[in-house]
Amino acid sequence: MSSIRIWTPESDFDSQAVRCIAEKIVQFYKSDITILDSTKEAYNQAVRKNLLDKAVKNYLKTSELVIFLIDADGIQSQAERLKQPNSLVNKITEVVNSIDNAILIYIRQELESWLLVDSLGICCYFTKDENTRIKPDWIKFAQKNQHGNTDLIVEVVSGGKGASEYLEKILSDKINCKINPKLENKLDNLKQKRYSKSNSPQVAKYMEINQQTLTRNESLREFANYLQDN
Repeated sequence: MSSIRIWTPESDFDSQAVRCIAEKIVQFYKSDITILDSTKEAYNQAVRKNLLDKAVKNYLKTSELVIFLIDADGIQSQAERLKQPNSLVNKITEVVNSIDNAILIYIRQELESWLLVDSLGICCYFTKDENTRIKPDWIKFAQKNQHGNTDLIVEVVSGGKGASEYLEKILSDKINCKINPKLENKLDNLKQKRYSKSNSPQVAKYMEINQQTLTRNESLREFANYLQDN
């Protein structure tokens, strides 16, 4: 059995969610691959000691591949970060360009764009009931609110942040109002029930990975391609 190390250095919540998604992809493809991960703190320590390349090489002693995953910024923000020698993207790019079997994948529109490939799974998270997936009214609701290419979700509210903002302030509100219609006129109570980034690992547990959900996000498909047995 081979192993792949996934390093999502910006957030441990993202790291946990990505590992869960990766294991679902491996299961979907029936790949003989073990998923390993690393933490935000491990990345920070490696950078502080100027040993990021050494850390990657150490991981490659027990894994066939190290995959870095970071959020893709907007074009202007990304350009500014590329000008900064010590920016996260430049540090990682320097390493993956110098070490075989280390790659970088950008998650466009943040991790939430991956979670949104399965709106029905998000409904299951909020109801805390996997049977939600087979209930006709929830299926209809999810289909109505299911975007196509989730990496192309842009600011649905002026000043918003794309997929992350859509999941937090729009879709989760709709789901919670469907669960409890009385919340619609109680904004403070509704806010308390909204999705937050700390929920991402739990949401990921309810996701279903299949050929249809994989088609809804380009970077998720790219990631999935590395999790198939050659």
